[in-house]
Amino acid sequence: MKKVYKWIPILLILAIGILSIRLFVVFIPQKAETADTAEGVKYLASLDKVDAKQAEETVRKAREKYSGAEQRKKIAKAIKEGNYEYAFQDIIIAGDSIVKAINEYGILSSSQVIAEVGAGTAYLEDVTGDIVAANPKYLILHFGENQLAGKDYADEFASIYGECIKTLKAKLPNTKIYVDSIFPVQEKAFGSEPVLRNIPEYNEAIKDMCKEISVTFIDYDAMWASFSKNYYDLDGIHPVASFYKEQYLPYVLAEVGFEVDK
Repeated sequence: MKKVYKWIPILLILAIGILSIRLFVVFIPQKAETADTAEGVKYLASLDKVDAKQAEETVRKAREKYSGAEQRKKIAKAIKEGNYEYAFQDIIIAGDSIVKAINEYGILSSSQVIAEVGAGTAYLEDVTGDIVAANPKYLILHFGENQLAGKDYADEFASIYGECIKTLKAKLPNTKIYVDSIFPVQEKAFGSEPVLRNIPEYNEAIKDMCKEISVTFIDYDAMWASFSKNYYDLDGIHPVASFYKEQYLPYVLAEVGFEVDK
């Protein structure tokens, strides 16, 4: 019995020691197990960026649509008031005496009309730098009257004209280019300038050229045929001042996409 009693204190000490260790494990805070959350955080951040980018793009488009609509309202108002200088703020007209008159009559400014009496494709080449520097949203070209010759020259003229336009297209990729047809003239003009009879053939050549190089051709024959009023000056070739405000400029604006109520 004495041997049994001898082991009791030892067993008690061991029991107390084991109990103490378990209590230490339970009650002493342990360091939490760490997980790699970097990928999750990165994904959530990317979602935030995508949402923010989409929201910004939506706002930008809404602003553009609103500002565009407001600008169109202002231009429509300017047209009704006859304020063509404002209406043509994004448009340049380049050409010969037919369009130079628009500036001479004080309807558009010299920065909006790049033209000269007797001008042809050589003049267009000379002023290409000025047109490119202005960087218009729309460019209207009116050439041909001063280069009328025999019918067999029509295609050659159109080819030269087309090369000038291709140069402009390359240098003004964001500019929409329109090419006017040569205006018809009165019968009395044929007496002094017989080559004017060839206008239809030249217009056909210009039209084909425009199609080939992908620019817009504006045909004015139907417009002129619809007039009950005489818009010709005494020479039967050049239009009078009222023609530009009442007919030509509204027609151009309609062609480039503005609502015009004459």
